[in-house]
Amino acid sequence: MTKNNYAGINPMVVRIAKSAARRMIGKYGLTESDLPDLEQELVCTGLKMMARFDPGKSKENTFIARVVESKVLDLINQRQAECRDWRKCRDSLNRTVTLLDVGVIEKIETLECEQNSDPLLILDVTLILERLPPDLREICEIMKYYGGNGLLNDMPQTMFFRKLQRLRDIFLQAGLDEKFSLKTLPPPV
Repeated sequence: MTKNNYAGINPMVVRIAKSAARRMIGKYGLTESDLPDLEQELVCTGLKMMARFDPGKSKENTFIARVVESKVLDLINQRQAECRDWRKCRDSLNRTVTLLDVGVIEKIETLECEQNSDPLLILDVTLILERLPPDLREICEIMKYYGGNGLLNDMPQTMFFRKLQRLRDIFLQAGLDEKFSLKTLPPPV
């Protein structure tokens, strides 16, 4: 539906749908070019649901606003379920990476893992690890197999905790703070 095709349609549905669509632009990877599609989707949903409107239960504008906002939430959930975080997807899965134990492989090959692990989390962690400075990458490798005890014997405790805090900050900045408590990494090789 273009602008002219909204003639004869409930103007309140069109106004609320267009407003909601404009609010979505710039978020969740949506751009100005998505605006007409979003408007159309929200207007169609609003019009379909008007058959269920009961004036005895709410005002028309309240009903339309709730229907449109519900559809907006559905669209956001669908958009987030389809792909990884659009703010962090910068690399192609066909780009090669070097893993210490394996050698040079394509990133897509890192997605093949244990059944109970999250392949996208593994890919995110792999991308972060390959960008770490050598000293922090070495700490990660040692902790992978020996935990913190293997490092506490080799360096002063304050230095260890300072480096550990740097690692935490890097993972937090990458948006992985919540993922570790919810996801399962594969067991070490």
